[in-house]
Amino acid sequence: MKIQSIAKLAHKFNPIIKLLPKSLQVLLHSSARLKFMDEFVKNTGASFVPDSKWQRTLWGLKFQSPLMNSAGMFKNGDGYDVVISQGAGGYIGGTSTYNPRTGNIKHGIKLPFITLPNSHVSINTLGLPNLGDEILSKKVITNNKTSPIGWSLMRSPDYEEHIGLENLIKSLWMYHDNPQIDFIEINESCPNISVNSENITNRLVYIAEHFLSKRTRHLPVVVKLSTDTGIEVLKQILDVLFQKRYDGVNLGNTSTNYSYTRQYISPTELALYDYYTKNFSGGIGGISLRDKSFILCDEAIKYREFIKPDYEFHVIRSGGVFGLDDIKASDAIGISMNQWYTGYFTNYLQNGGEVYKREFSS
Repeated sequence: MKIQSIAKLAHKFNPIIKLLPKSLQVLLHSSARLKFMDEFVKNTGASFVPDSKWQRTLWGLKFQSPLMNSAGMFKNGDGYDVVISQGAGGYIGGTSTYNPRTGNIKHGIKLPFITLPNSHVSINTLGLPNLGDEILSKKVITNNKTSPIGWSLMRSPDYEEHIGLENLIKSLWMYHDNPQIDFIEINESCPNISVNSENITNRLVYIAEHFLSKRTRHLPVVVKLSTDTGIEVLKQILDVLFQKRYDGVNLGNTSTNYSYTRQYISPTELALYDYYTKNFSGGIGGISLRDKSFILCDEAIKYREFIKPDYEFHVIRSGGVFGLDDIKASDAIGISMNQWYTGYFTNYLQNGGEVYKREFSS
């Protein structure tokens, strides 16, 4: 059975699944996701190359379209050949940590996750499962590289902050030495770690002093921030990014503002949303983040134009990206690249391996 058919079959049974106890619904969603992704990364049947008019060049790297996966889709560096053959602009692996992590088990459920299909929303409490940077930084991601490869990593929550930062620097040098990696994304938005603007800026200064200023090859470094970031906090962080010559900002990751995202949830899915956020917490992704990601990117671009840094600095949009209309809206304000996750799988359910073809062949 084709992997898309499996996804459609699971979607078809969703009305029946909704009748089950909510704890069982979470268990089924979580286990089905794991099995689906195991098969998905092996499914390299599609082949589509977007027209050259869609190409984007960032930092001298040529992306074949302005849309690619966001970090979290392929935590252990799988799936490059799948999405690039479909027409993705580029690829990013991770988010990974210095040490291996097995991820969360809550209420007896391994790697809790749900989708709310009527609301086009997903919620995960995965807890950063990954094989660790020692292994992943040495991984051969593909034997047929045709588009840029990025890697997302972050300070592990398993260490005190100063030790975690020291380990993060070690990890950055590991990926620096992997010739397949073209750019780095530092995740400062993960719901596994509580943050404030002062902590973030202090960490960014430390990273700049111990890694950014010492790079010995062309390796752009982008910082990913949450869609929950306030405008004034964003400007404070951008000041540091410009001063320390970071290469871009990604806005943004999942949200933990449950009261805000709740307004976007379908009435038929509110009970499961409330149950999950109360019992599992986690980060919310999907269409409920569309407006926030757009507004934050718009503010970042306006602030960049106000400051006018004397080097190449890009604004990347992730969160609530669902298709060509979002790409056009991003283009209109100067967003350089778009990333999707929930939007990708929502479209995959309908179009299978032709997700990028449906967006970029018209």
